[in-house]
Amino acid sequence: MPSDLVEMALREFHVVAERRKEGGESRSGAAVCAVRTAHGDAAYLKATPAALGAQALVAARRELRFYQNLAPVVPVHTPRLLDRLDTEQGVAVLLTAAGRPQGSASWTPDMWAGLGEDLAALHCMPLPTVDGWNRPDALLDALDSPNLPEVSAFWADRLPQLGDLLTRRAELREEIAAPSPAFIHGDCHTDNIMPSARALIFCDWQSTGVGRPVSDLAFLSVRATPSGTVVPRRFMDSYLHHRPRDRRVLERALVAEELAVLVFLWPPYASFNNTEGIARIQVRTRELADRYLGGAR
Repeated sequence: MPSDLVEMALREFHVVAERRKEGGESRSGAAVCAVRTAHGDAAYLKATPAALGAQALVAARRELRFYQNLAPVVPVHTPRLLDRLDTEQGVAVLLTAAGRPQGSASWTPDMWAGLGEDLAALHCMPLPTVDGWNRPDALLDALDSPNLPEVSAFWADRLPQLGDLLTRRAELREEIAAPSPAFIHGDCHTDNIMPSARALIFCDWQSTGVGRPVSDLAFLSVRATPSGTVVPRRFMDSYLHHRPRDRRVLERALVAEELAVLVFLWPPYASFNNTEGIARIQVRTRELADRYLGGAR
């Protein structure tokens, strides 16, 4: 944990870190820890040190700007920004406590339906009128210029359809980009969505901006698959009920999106998973490849 920035933020925000271990580091490298305010209220501190590099600071400042400017108006529940720090040492935000994540395997049908409704509302909101909300798109970049040695090293012996998918990268890209852009969360998975008694609370907005709505929908499955969780049909039913679209076109784009993420972006993340989780990803990818290559356009 980057203690220098955390210690500075604790002093500046007049908060005390909880003794029990509630925090740690996110995959982005940011430190996250539970704290108590001077009034005894639960909150949490998220600190992104400058040592993580320019890209991490851009993401941290994007999240800070979201909480300052957009969180009050987005049609989903988010933590509330209590304080912030933006210095040469890095960026830190103090946010109201959001609760704890609940593993995707324990999500109820009603929770999935609620998530579909919330994402539909988010994707329907008007796009920001100010500049600065376009976001990098790692998947489209990977389809344009894939890391072929890395992709082949992981998939060559595990994905018989790999050659066809590499040949049809342009087609994949076209179908992924077919739905109109929307304002998206950008890192949508159940570890970033905290169930509460009244609502789902969306956290970690470092990747938010204008992008492809299918990326939010597909990434839920990408992250749930290693645990053996299948995103239920009720999720998509709810999403389409609140944001009507051509189901065939959207589901085709979803298959293309999830497949492309697993083939072209997932291999470096295999180390975050156990053997069973990796095996589930491989099975899921072969199933998606069969659906994509066998489906009519």
